[in-house]
Amino acid sequence: MVSLLIVIPAVFGLFAQESQVNRTYTTDLNGRRVPEGIITTDKGDTTTTRTEWAHSINGRRVPLESVEERIVSEGENGRVLERIVRRYDANGNPGQVEKQRIEELKNTDGSVNSVINVYRGDLSGNLRFAERVTTESSKSGDTVNSTSTVERTNVSGGLEVAERQVRTTSQDQSTSQSDTTIFRKDQQGRFVESLRVVSSSNEQNGQRTENTAQYERGQTNSLELANQTVTRERKNEDGSLSREVDLFRRVPGRAEPTASPRLEERQIIEQNKQGDRIVETTSVQRPSINDPNRLSAPRKIGERICEGANCK
Repeated sequence: MVSLLIVIPAVFGLFAQESQVNRTYTTDLNGRRVPEGIITTDKGDTTTTRTEWAHSINGRRVPLESVEERIVSEGENGRVLERIVRRYDANGNPGQVEKQRIEELKNTDGSVNSVINVYRGDLSGNLRFAERVTTESSKSGDTVNSTSTVERTNVSGGLEVAERQVRTTSQDQSTSQSDTTIFRKDQQGRFVESLRVVSSSNEQNGQRTENTAQYERGQTNSLELANQTVTRERKNEDGSLSREVDLFRRVPGRAEPTASPRLEERQIIEQNKQGDRIVETTSVQRPSINDPNRLSAPRKIGERICEGANCK
């Protein structure tokens, strides 16, 4: 699956001190719960730190990645943020560091322009300028149009445009839509459509439905539907939340290259509030090799426990 980078200015307000812990567990073949990872989040008035932890082969809890975001300045016309990303190896030893400086400017129509300068650490630990993402936006009614240009340093040390992103979003009280197209250079150096993601959501009678379709370049060099995700979510009377996620993927090696993606997995997620924490269980249904058109019975594969303020 091709990953998608959508550039959206981060949105943060001023926080009182808050802490949150998310613990995830997987279920082994014997049905036993096995710890998988922990994510801790600490929020202050101007700084938010999010750290992802894992268990090493020795059973110790070691960091995998931490992201610290700080508001440098903020005013009526915009703000400046600083984001520090620290990555670690499997034993928790520090690795590459990345620094991002995000400058946001509010437009009179309510949209936001932004410039993100990215610095990455080299083998000596020095931060070097590596990338710049410039986003220009405009708003008309409920619709926001944005164009992002991604520039990266080349072998000569100068900046070179590597990617362009065009995004349109609209939203009202019950529906939202977004359409993002990414242009990358082909072998001749021309910018061509490489990826498109179309999403929509609708909320009606207590149920929220989301549909996200991803298009990728196919054998004919045109965009073809590669995978699709359909989510149905409802809030129950007892305060719990139920969610079904259907994952459709185009199956590699099929004789018909233009065939529609096939339902490959259904996730069944149940979320319950227990005191001051939220417990979420995930089960899956998948087709078998012998019967690819029929989903199996649900099988529990994981659990998430969130403790702290604003868990969801």
